[in-house]
Amino acid sequence: MRSGSALSTHRNVGSVMRTMPRTLLLLGGLGPIAVAAMTMQGYAALPPQYDRWNEFAAVVGDSAIPRKLGIGNPADRIERIGDGSYRVHGGKCFVAVMLSRRTPTGPQGQVMVGGTVVSVAEVSEPRCG
Repeated sequence: MRSGSALSTHRNVGSVMRTMPRTLLLLGGLGPIAVAAMTMQGYAALPPQYDRWNEFAAVVGDSAIPRKLGIGNPADRIERIGDGSYRVHGGKCFVAVMLSRRTPTGPQGQVMVGGTVVSVAEVSEPRCG
């Protein structure tokens, strides 16, 4: 019995040895691709609803907007006009708000994986009417 199992093991080793060169060739060809994929910088885009919430957070968190609207016109409505463009209404006045976006960076300026950093770029003078 033992000699039969040893013979079948020997046959399996032979088939493995015949396929080994093809496997090594395949792995050798994939090696540079795998290395290139691992060294590429990663970029991750958040789903659109998170980008929109980040935009709203930037508008709501900006201290220049209530100062420009003034004490008599507290903000009561935020209106999205277009991509990165908002109007914040207070009473009969509003200010136009433009947002800016940038890729997140680390302490040494290296590009980091994550959502876009949104901040207020410009707040117009109030328009009343």
